[in-house]
Amino acid sequence: MNRPKVSVLLTSYNHERWLRECIESALNQTLEDVEVIAVDDNSTDGSREILQEYAGRLSLILNDVNVGTYGALNQALEAARGEYAAVLNSDDVWLPEKLRLQAEAMDSNRGHSLCHTFGRFIDDEGITLPGRPMGFVFPWMESGDHLATFIANNRAIASSVMFRSDTARRLGGFDASFKILGDWEMWLRLAEEGSVAFVAEELTLYRVHQTNTIYNLEPKYREEIRIREKYSARPSQLLAQSGGAREMREALAHTLACLGSLYSITGRAREARAAFARSLRLNPKRIKSALRWVLTFAPLSVRKRLL
Repeated sequence: MNRPKVSVLLTSYNHERWLRECIESALNQTLEDVEVIAVDDNSTDGSREILQEYAGRLSLILNDVNVGTYGALNQALEAARGEYAAVLNSDDVWLPEKLRLQAEAMDSNRGHSLCHTFGRFIDDEGITLPGRPMGFVFPWMESGDHLATFIANNRAIASSVMFRSDTARRLGGFDASFKILGDWEMWLRLAEEGSVAFVAEELTLYRVHQTNTIYNLEPKYREEIRIREKYSARPSQLLAQSGGAREMREALAHTLACLGSLYSITGRAREARAAFARSLRLNPKRIKSALRWVLTFAPLSVRKRLL
């Protein structure tokens, strides 16, 4: 059996309202050499029945126990036969040209380890949402080496990403101990392996609704701390790796400042001061880091309100 070009890793959990539109957007891609692997992570609504309607057109894995988004992605990745893998969450939608344009971008440069696309935010009904409904704009960047960019912040919507399947498996797949930010953690590891391609067209529609996991702040804080601690712990190596690039220095200063703010609002004032001090050593011009260092001496209630 010939290897498909792209494996779609479709994770499903309690999104019956939008699931058909999601599945159809994956099946109706202009790139024909595609397999869709859907993992239903023990949904309690009608998602499983909807997926079974498509049994002849996709591979289906049904979990009897919920393993979480990143555990489900690993199940799909393990089953994937494609050269590339593309993540699709069951509440999101793709435009028909998405996979073809991404595969072409990846084919054009063997150094690319992942590729993501531009897109837009939509509401429950599929209507485009203006502004920053999630608190940030839909990411945009030029193709290139972007480890520093991803150290500073997650710059890829999960459902917009395609990556090399074999590389992801070699890296151990997604870290299933994460519940919210495991995609960012994975993009960082992939960005250390190669460059990042970007398709500057609105090809991914990210659905904003009240059950988006990103709104769950406490576990999000804990996971962000884990990621930022990991990369801020090796500044010398990362700076040497980048040839001492200004972008890496600024990214590390930024991630330490973010780490300081996270420590500060979670009651770890002493650690916050140390993180802000390290941020300032890397970039003495970060006035905001100096001001937030001072703020660590204020009561916790004040820090939570102002940070």
